[in-house]
Amino acid sequence: MAQQIGHGYSSGTARRFAAAALAFVLFLLAPLAASAESAPIALDMRVAGDEAVTRIVIEFDKPVEVSHRLLDRPWRLVLDFNKIGYGFDAEAVNTSGLVSGLRYGDMGGNHSRLIFRTRHPFKIASIESRPDRETSRHNVVIDLVAAGADEFADAMDRSLTTGAVVNSVEKRDRLGSVRQDDRPFTIIIDPGHGGIDNGAKGVRGTLEKDVVLEFARTLRDRLSRYDGAQVFMTRDSDVFVSLSDRTVFAREHQADLFISVHADSLRQHGVRGATVYTISEKASDEVAAAVAANENLADSVAGVENTEEFEGVSDILVDLARRETLGFSVQFARLAISDMKGFARLIKNPHRYAGFRVLKAPDVPSVLIELGYLSNKDDEHLLNQKEWQNGLADRLANAIEKFAALSSRDIESSVAAGQ
Repeated sequence: MAQQIGHGYSSGTARRFAAAALAFVLFLLAPLAASAESAPIALDMRVAGDEAVTRIVIEFDKPVEVSHRLLDRPWRLVLDFNKIGYGFDAEAVNTSGLVSGLRYGDMGGNHSRLIFRTRHPFKIASIESRPDRETSRHNVVIDLVAAGADEFADAMDRSLTTGAVVNSVEKRDRLGSVRQDDRPFTIIIDPGHGGIDNGAKGVRGTLEKDVVLEFARTLRDRLSRYDGAQVFMTRDSDVFVSLSDRTVFAREHQADLFISVHADSLRQHGVRGATVYTISEKASDEVAAAVAANENLADSVAGVENTEEFEGVSDILVDLARRETLGFSVQFARLAISDMKGFARLIKNPHRYAGFRVLKAPDVPSVLIELGYLSNKDDEHLLNQKEWQNGLADRLANAIEKFAALSSRDIESSVAAGQ
């Protein structure tokens, strides 16, 4: 008879039970072990140099692949990795030289990010991922040099356009998650006002809600010719849509770009020309502040309670997404202005910014385009010309095509411009 152990179990039964239990525990731990095996660890970081030249060294326990981009307002260097772990405390890193601070975190989608904030504009002299000859570790080494504002802007444009890959990395979207190559590039066109809210009224009686809807349809039809793109409108008839619903609509459709279309009116009837606005809590100038104040009254005009979905959101990743998204919004604004030049009259300093509520989605690059000012008779006349609308739609479509390429999303028109 087999010897009894403990609570009446035979030794053979106990061994089988223990083996089964061990196998079960190993089964549960297998994913964790695999995860630990697959994810490199950032063991340490050093920052050294002065405000002319600064070197950043990040030590890993195994080789990594990294891509980088530059962002402004404030000046930042963003490093994107496949999932990594962190073996150091960001607050313990002795920042010096150009680097004034850093943060890191997981972005979801098996993706991690490191962000360095700098004291001044900069450019990257070199960045490489290489083994450490004296240890078994692997280093990512970045050399930064001070630069002028124009040099930084050029470097930022190049980094956003090329993806700036060191080794090879998967294509990522603006928030760092891995993109599905077959996902259409999604554009939301937002014709301002509507329904009970007429918006501005022109000197000849043109209503803003009507002329922006007509142009939005023209732009939609132009973009519908693009392979790899899909377009939605927040309204396609004379109906009121609250500012918050417009923003929610863009997020629900996982928009890659949100374009709000307006044609405001100012007391200064001599002001004319198109303007592209991006979000900012502080307005760039008095005209921008006045335009934002007018547009933000849309819900009040319709008797809708003012709700701020994103006010007070303190989650660090939401805040990070908001800052990252702003960089892409600014990038599209520059592209739009560049393509509009030579066709549309532009206001002096055509890229402006203010606290537009409709642009506050934290994860959707967003711009508000004033096609012109209905308070100016010449602008009002142009805005009502179908030929002018077609021409401007062509140029904005070109800018959108370039912007899509920044995220490695190729869209291509199957019809020549103007047809």
